[in-house]
Amino acid sequence: MSDTTKDLFLDPVLQKQAVCEKHVKDWKEEVEWKEQKQKQKRKRKQEEEQEYIDVETHLEQTHAEDPAPLRQCLGPGCVYATRPGSKYCSDDCGMKLAAERIYKILPLRIQQWQTSPCVADEYGKKMLERIHREQQDTHTRLKDMECHFHELEAIILRGKQQAMYTEEEIKNGDKGGTDLKIFCVSCGQSISMRVALRHMERCFAKYECQTTFGSLKPTCIEGATRLFCDAYDPQSKRYCKRLQVLCPEHSRDPKVPKDEVCGCPLVRNVFEFTGDFCRLPKRLCNRHYCWEKLRRAEVDLERVRALHKLEKLLEQEHKVRTAMTNRAGLLGLMLHQTTQHDPLTADLRSRAES
Repeated sequence: MSDTTKDLFLDPVLQKQAVCEKHVKDWKEEVEWKEQKQKQKRKRKQEEEQEYIDVETHLEQTHAEDPAPLRQCLGPGCVYATRPGSKYCSDDCGMKLAAERIYKILPLRIQQWQTSPCVADEYGKKMLERIHREQQDTHTRLKDMECHFHELEAIILRGKQQAMYTEEEIKNGDKGGTDLKIFCVSCGQSISMRVALRHMERCFAKYECQTTFGSLKPTCIEGATRLFCDAYDPQSKRYCKRLQVLCPEHSRDPKVPKDEVCGCPLVRNVFEFTGDFCRLPKRLCNRHYCWEKLRRAEVDLERVRALHKLEKLLEQEHKVRTAMTNRAGLLGLMLHQTTQHDPLTADLRSRAES
């Protein structure tokens, strides 16, 4: 090698230029290689899509030439193919097949239902008869309680018309009385027997006002008078459901005048009415305190119990009738069947009970 060539290779400027040219060449080769790879991917994707299209076209041509692989619609007289995921070509074919099944199967099931007795229906009929008897008894009892209600009002009016005792008779009646002590059932205080009823009634009313019994709707009972309080509370937006005569919150006892007689009917042996009335002043009579309110509450409570029993009996009757109706319905007859192995025996029940 000559000296000129050695100087050329040893020159740093030329060496730097040669390195740059080499980097540019490598970068161009890398870009060409990436473009070539992308072209190959696009070509492969196009080939796969074309292959999928060819397969689909081949399947369609095969089904058009030979329709055997397709399922035929189950509709009566239908020759078309089914829809994807269905047994029918349309909804009309399904409805026609269901109607044909009902026309063919239902008459036989009805005939079979009529030939063999249903034990559940017999029990249902007996239960309906029992419910009807209880309803009649309850209606009769409710009428009797309504008559008793009017009789009680007449007795109260008759007692108020009695003549009051004189002061001498009142003083003679107070002699010989013993002042015993008793504990109140509500507050537990020791009180005298003379004022025990008065104190207990007031104490009970005080504690009763602390609780509330209400509903969202007022009571509407045809033919019933003076049952529930039904006073509306705007804060709770409810109607009071205590008995009207016993509600201490919305119906307070009126002030007793001086000339009003007690009028409580006197009895012997607890239940036998003597025909006489208590003629003490109502303000001084401690033995019959609030007797009118308690008698009215007793009658009203019996009426409420009778109405509640009637409501329960109506619910039971509705359940039994609904069960009997659904038992012989279209769906029940189509889904259930009784197998009668012996054609000579109509009643399939066991005779062990009889």
